[in-house]
Amino acid sequence: MTVNLSNYTLTQLKQLRARIENEIARQQSAGKDALLKKLKRMAREQGLSLADVLGSSPKSEKPKANGATRPVVPKPPVAVNYRHPSKMDLAWSGRGRKPRWVEAWLAHGGALDALATAAAKFDKKQQRVAKAATDSVTPTPTTTVAPADAAEAEVAPAN
Repeated sequence: MTVNLSNYTLTQLKQLRARIENEIARQQSAGKDALLKKLKRMAREQGLSLADVLGSSPKSEKPKANGATRPVVPKPPVAVNYRHPSKMDLAWSGRGRKPRWVEAWLAHGGALDALATAAAKFDKKQQRVAKAATDSVTPTPTTTVAPADAAEAEVAPAN
């Protein structure tokens, strides 16, 4: 069956696509339902339930409607391995595709090792800044020295 689609307008083609998608979904659903009925009948003929055959109810495999699924545990952020030497806000962990700024750096003759070195220097600087911040917050213990006259008064006999 060959249909010349060039005779249709854009609107007609979109309507045809929507009708085709609906029909595909309907036939898939009908096929699944028919297969499920056939499997239940076969299990019943053997004296079993479909849950016995599968080990669990086929309905339990679907996610629950109220969203009760496993809790999503956020992954910790990945450490930065590469950083732009002059624009410290540009960072890359080394995973996935190279960012455009890394590709531009390499295209202009830069080395990936230079970006790794810049990241290491930035991390050391951040550690120094963090240490300095904690040192300035921590109070230093002070010793009190009694005035010289008070010390002499305690040592000298009273008249």
